[in-house]
Amino acid sequence: MYEELYEKLPDANRYWDKLGLSRPEAPLSKDDLDRIIFAHQSRIPFENLDVCDFHRPIKLGIPDLFEKIIVGNRGGYCFELNALLDALLQDAGVKTMACLGRSLKDRGYVYPILHRGIIVTLGDERYIAEVGYGGPTPACATPLVDGAELESCGQVFRVELHDGGWWHVIYRGTAARLAAARERGEDVAPTPVFALLDAPAALTDCVPLSYYCSTHPDSVFTQWRMVNRRTEDGNVSITKDQFVRVTPEGKETRTVESEEEFRALLEEHFGIVLPA
Repeated sequence: MYEELYEKLPDANRYWDKLGLSRPEAPLSKDDLDRIIFAHQSRIPFENLDVCDFHRPIKLGIPDLFEKIIVGNRGGYCFELNALLDALLQDAGVKTMACLGRSLKDRGYVYPILHRGIIVTLGDERYIAEVGYGGPTPACATPLVDGAELESCGQVFRVELHDGGWWHVIYRGTAARLAAARERGEDVAPTPVFALLDAPAALTDCVPLSYYCSTHPDSVFTQWRMVNRRTEDGNVSITKDQFVRVTPEGKETRTVESEEEFRALLEEHFGIVLPA
């Protein structure tokens, strides 16, 4: 029943081609992992269209994920994207640990554990390899070092170890905004993003959690469509009926007025061509 969760990739070379990368030589370095994460976030979008628009069941078997995302040029959410990346890293000889987590966005209550993450070990160092969170999130490997700060694509993040083995990823703001605030002697309020529990999760644990995310009326994934992708110089997204494109020149926002416009934006900016 659950064997497909643990199967190997049908075609790792096709996955590397999808990322626009050559298969790195073992053992992988931190730079290799950074390139993989950035390419994944850039070339494979985060999206929930099967859940929100089409009400299709989410299959978490590796062959099913490969067929949907790599062959079918689609995206997915954490239980799909991080699972597929985990399989790719294992195929490349990397030691990985599947783990569970939660969103830290302020909703006035503690959000339930509804996130699937990856912790990677390279030599003596451990990192978060995240490609399945809607954002903001680092576009590189995140070191599991309490108090560590990193800058990624102009964004600054901080890592904190909390009680119970929870690693919190905190968004500090853009590097430009932080520098300007320092010059004025002001503080920029940090934004907690997500937390991962530093303990191995069985892949079967992900099945009921993903089922809740994809079917429950209180799940954010069933309530409105979300599509986003990192670009070379920013990001592009559709949330509900709002299209947003961020570049160094600024932010473009407009309302998506029709299904035809939505499909055209999907194809142009995310490489997704939906069936008629």
